[in-house]
Amino acid sequence: MSLTTRIRIYLIAVAVLPSLVLMAVIYLYTTRQNEISFQRQALEDLQRYIRFNDSYKQTMQTALDSLVISPFFIKALHQIKTGHANRARLDPRPFGMDFMELLDTNGCVLATYHRTGLLAKPLNTSPFEPVPEHFSPMETMEYDLWGGHPSYTFLIPVERHLFLYTGRYLDFRWQKELTAMLEAQITLVVDSLSRSPFGNMEKNTLYKDKDTFQAVLAGGKDKGFYAVAVFYNRGDRSLFYSLLSSTGLVALLSVIVAVALGIYVTSRAKREINNLVAATSRVASGDFNTPVMAYEEGEFSRLADAFTEMTIRLKALKRELATVEKIAAWETIGRKIAHEIKNPLTPIAVSTDDLRHAYFEKLPDFEKTLKETTTTIKSEVTRLTAILDEFVSFARLKAPNIIEVAPAAFIDGIKNLYRSESQSGRLTITDYSRLYKFKFDPEAITQVLINLIKNGLESSPGACLKVVFDKADEHLIITVEDNGPGFSEARLADSFKPFATTKENGSGLGLVICHRLVHDHGGSMELYNIREGGAGVRITLPLI
Repeated sequence: MSLTTRIRIYLIAVAVLPSLVLMAVIYLYTTRQNEISFQRQALEDLQRYIRFNDSYKQTMQTALDSLVISPFFIKALHQIKTGHANRARLDPRPFGMDFMELLDTNGCVLATYHRTGLLAKPLNTSPFEPVPEHFSPMETMEYDLWGGHPSYTFLIPVERHLFLYTGRYLDFRWQKELTAMLEAQITLVVDSLSRSPFGNMEKNTLYKDKDTFQAVLAGGKDKGFYAVAVFYNRGDRSLFYSLLSSTGLVALLSVIVAVALGIYVTSRAKREINNLVAATSRVASGDFNTPVMAYEEGEFSRLADAFTEMTIRLKALKRELATVEKIAAWETIGRKIAHEIKNPLTPIAVSTDDLRHAYFEKLPDFEKTLKETTTTIKSEVTRLTAILDEFVSFARLKAPNIIEVAPAAFIDGIKNLYRSESQSGRLTITDYSRLYKFKFDPEAITQVLINLIKNGLESSPGACLKVVFDKADEHLIITVEDNGPGFSEARLADSFKPFATTKENGSGLGLVICHRLVHDHGGSMELYNIREGGAGVRITLPLI
């Protein structure tokens, strides 16, 4: 880091750091106090709900006290006991209830208000465990023609063998009362499978969730529903924002002063810095021959001399690295070739031994052995020849001869090479780039496409191939896709590793040569698998 840069950083730090520390303290303190206040408000709202809920239940119990002694209810009981249950009329509405049934000791519905489908059937929507003087509300799901409703229910023994089952829905009216009272969002979640995220939350307990608090007000895993309250922060943060904005304004003014002072102090060093930046750009582009000269004596002069000496050393190091890389690359390829050549030599040697043995031992099936061994030897020699030919092609690759190519002529030439495949439908070539002109070596790119098309057609019996030419973001995009088995994971992980092949007689240099030719054009090549099945190769060439 230069002296001028350090001076600017020090000045800005002196101006900014105190303000930032103050802003951080204000932020942390007010945030903590606001969170404590928010939690206190949420707890107060939750206690307010508990009191409301107790009053709500007590109101229902009071209404039920009046219901069980009302004339219409006593009349309904009399009709049931005298065998006229079908005449019993139950109307819970005057007492603030939403449903009402009379049950026997087996839980069967003897009379109902509006759920006539339950008559003479066991009540399965709620646990029926009649207990004498059981007069506390239960939480459960109740169903009618309009679907399920979270409810508060009561099971009340009214006679020796009769029970009153009634309750009130926790519907929009209940939600509206709570929302107005708690200033919270009340949500009813129906979850018959108990997979709700609220399943592990204790009722009437606050839980922090990002910037809110949540609490389960009613329901549970075994109830079939959850009534959830989400409390939002209602605190006044205007003072907090006012303090932050004031501190930020002071920090901004300090930064402006510091920057102005830094520019003034470092103005004389600007030319030297620009000079070094330009020299760095030249070195980055590969120019190691231009020395760097400083405008004035001093630290920049010494820095310029050191930079010039560095470029001289980099030039020498670049030559050494290029030599080392070439040696290492050819050593790797040499080991690979030795390994690949050794593989065919083994069956050749075995076949030769078998042939000699059959000849000297005068075996009766000598002619058969001669035919089999010579066939093996010829096949392996052909394989060796292919490996060496591919290697010679790889070693003789020259710089591309880039010329301007007419898209139609080039693509039509590819089509003519595979006319029979195009006519049979195995090969489809689509060109969306005819309106553009681009430059590349047509022989090199033709060699790439021939190799890729050949691989695609040979990927599986009857494989079909699609080749698409397109232009995007000043690049020519060529995609070659087949419907074969696709690339293996090993091939995708190491796409252009030499001598890696799945073909019986493949050399493993085809894709390497294609990648080399594309790379020499300044382009890129990518292998991928198609989700529906098949393999794809995407070639990206710059429009030079």
